[in-house]
Amino acid sequence: MIVALGSRNPAKVEGVRRAFDMFFPGVEVRPVDSAAVAKAQPRGLDEMTAGATARARFALSQAGGDFGVGVEAGIFTIGDVYFDNQVAAVADGSGRVSLGHSSGYSLPREAMERLFAEGEELERWAEKVSGVDEVGDKGGLIHFLTGGRMTRADLTEQCVVTALVPWLHRDVYGL
Repeated sequence: MIVALGSRNPAKVEGVRRAFDMFFPGVEVRPVDSAAVAKAQPRGLDEMTAGATARARFALSQAGGDFGVGVEAGIFTIGDVYFDNQVAAVADGSGRVSLGHSSGYSLPREAMERLFAEGEELERWAEKVSGVDEVGDKGGLIHFLTGGRMTRADLTEQCVVTALVPWLHRDVYGL
């Protein structure tokens, strides 16, 4: 099986490979730069979902394969609580798309309000807090916050596994 991935981020490549390999051993992941088709800092589940879907479709159009995958990390709120979350979109050549989410974790409200007021990306704030340059390409902020017990690749794996559910049960989902 060949999977086109709308990202060259090593953590996303690893997470997608692990997720697909659970169900389709020997998967080949083809990373594609899809930065031009999605926002740099999506805010809200609608923007995250749109970005993941655009990345999945773009990757499939560029690299071919059985599926295209887009993973979009972003921030959403419930009340006055900010959460970091990842959304995965899995698309096939006919245009059908399934979605999944990772575990979300809360972020400090005051820091997020400043971040958005200044137009800064979460990645820059995460670098300051963690002391790790390009932290999103490595273990991610979650790696720092959990003391190394969870990584961005783990969150990517989670959201892709949940996005694969409809494809694994096509009869139930009508795919």
